[in-house]
Amino acid sequence: MGLLTNGKKEIQQMVEEQFGEGKNYVLALKHNNAAESGLKLLISSLYYILDSNRSFILVFDSKGICEKEISTSDKSKFYLMPESEIEELTFDEKDKKGYINFRHITKDLFYEIPFTGKLFEGNKKRFEKLQKEWAEL
Repeated sequence: MGLLTNGKKEIQQMVEEQFGEGKNYVLALKHNNAAESGLKLLISSLYYILDSNRSFILVFDSKGICEKEISTSDKSKFYLMPESEIEELTFDEKDKKGYINFRHITKDLFYEIPFTGKLFEGNKKRFEKLQKEWAEL
């Protein structure tokens, strides 16, 4: 929903206000794992539809991974997942999309990084840059 109400300039501005000009980020869709998705489907198909793909901004830096849900209300802050709490981080690329998966404390997190579409222009380049930057940290 948030991607429909926020443009590229607004999203870039959110990142720059928090991290400074020129900070690298990607726009991502967050997915639930299969077990969690199935459980939510049993509870409510409407909830499943609303919760299965949510849009986020991801920023990687020396402190860890910062995540902010893109919504109609931009008042929320970025949530920091410290580098010391992140395990099994993987980057993958296939079918014109990137994938970032990792475990934060005890929860497995899955993000899809679309490379096509007007709003996602530049995501591929930023995704590749994030891979390189994280490897150097």
